Amino acid sequence: MAAAAPLVSCIVPVFNGERYLAEALDSVLAQTYRGTEVIVADDGSADGTRGVAERYGPAVRFVTEPTAGPAATRNLGVRAASGQFLAFLDADDLWHEEKLERQMARFREKPDLEACVTHVRMFWAPQLKDEENQYAANPRSGPVPGYATTTLLARREVFDKIGLFRTDLWFSDATERFMRAREQGVVLELLPDVLTFHRMHEANLTRRRLDASKAEFARIVKERLDRRRDLLPRPASVNFSQARGEAK
Repeated sequence: MAAAAPLVSCIVPVFNGERYLAEALDSVLAQTYRGTEVIVADDGSADGTRGVAERYGPAVRFVTEPTAGPAATRNLGVRAASGQFLAFLDADDLWHEEKLERQMARFREKPDLEACVTHVRMFWAPQLKDEENQYAANPRSGPVPGYATTTLLARREVFDKIGLFRTDLWFSDATERFMRAREQGVVLELLPDVLTFHRMHEANLTRRRLDASKAEFARIVKERLDRRRDLLPRPASVNFSQARGEAK
């Protein structure tokens, strides 16, 4: 008898996301990889988010906590998850229907693989048609490497190895975690496939708080450089008075 497919916990963090949540959940439930559980991790939404999730009945589990930020919400989903693998999809983004199946195939082919990401393509909400036209010839409008939680599929052990998302970060928690994974030797692979689609709309968090996002990114880069500097061997101290005496 063939072994059962490993369970993948699909975590959808959301804050006041009723507008697009159903589309995100539909793209998770349409996955050709069938061994999944779906968890909506809610950051204290005040709109109809709960109602959207509850329309799916037992196919979707809803967990919530008082508003604490994106990283804390992802951690809420991780704590609620029971799968051997963890995946994340923001409530305004979409997955290709074969995302999990193609990523899980790589884990079978490469047993030492610990985490896998995919390429991602942006798409624009209809009200941002002018912005979409402006980016038509820009490389950012095409496939780009998706070092982001929305493309990530990781073994549960990775979270035991390097820890959860940093809750003091609101914009760069994923970037900081990828940095931390690299420092700790996590085996990560980038697939060439475009399997995640990132929606650009007027309420994107980084769009609304761009300056704060830039400042936070600069902070985590500085922290990483400081850590690397601390690991460098320090030059041996020299007693210059003694050295001059020996030279005479």
